[in-house]
Amino acid sequence: MVDTQTIDLKVCGITSSNSIITAANNNIKSLGFASNNLLGPNTCDDDLIKNLIEECDEYKIESVLLSRYQSALELVKQIDYTKPKIISCSYFFEKSDFKYLKNIFKKLKIGIAANPENFDNNYFQSISSIIDIFYYDLNIYEETKIKTFSIYDCLDQIRFLKKLKKPIYIGGGINHKNAKLVIDNVHPNGLDVSRSLKDKYNNISEFKLKKLIHSLSAF
Repeated sequence: MVDTQTIDLKVCGITSSNSIITAANNNIKSLGFASNNLLGPNTCDDDLIKNLIEECDEYKIESVLLSRYQSALELVKQIDYTKPKIISCSYFFEKSDFKYLKNIFKKLKIGIAANPENFDNNYFQSISSIIDIFYYDLNIYEETKIKTFSIYDCLDQIRFLKKLKKPIYIGGGINHKNAKLVIDNVHPNGLDVSRSLKDKYNNISEFKLKKLIHSLSAF
């Protein structure tokens, strides 16, 4: 099992009940669901996300909704329908929008997605008092390709976020081979893993998950 005293593990891009069962059997406490308003693989429509989040609730797994809506009203409707425990959203929202979300959904945690090409120190500073988590992605998702940065390219940005005293998760090409490199360099609160754990049917592979968990157990 992952030692949650040292590093947390979130698995993203969940699209099936099989993946939720595998996660539950391996003590994974957080799963991410990507809305189909996002670019990139492994997205779901709201109906499927709602059903999968209900299954997460049964296993007491924390659900994270990744969304790209550009208006607070659209996001409120999606949250109210799918009912995640955490929302991960991007730069379209101001501090007042996050306060609006918190006022409506009292228990909702708000995460901000950041990446190497879309990084604004002043913005992060301005909203840090109201948000709960930073999700930093080493990948940039475009229409036809995925651009990946190395952890060394992003050290200054990640260190800036850590100064804001919020939990930070690092994602984007994380696997059992490079997890130690990421942890040694930036000491995040958690890792955000997706494609490296999937089988050919896009379910979490028990074998690949255990391999990653074994690599984390050394920390």
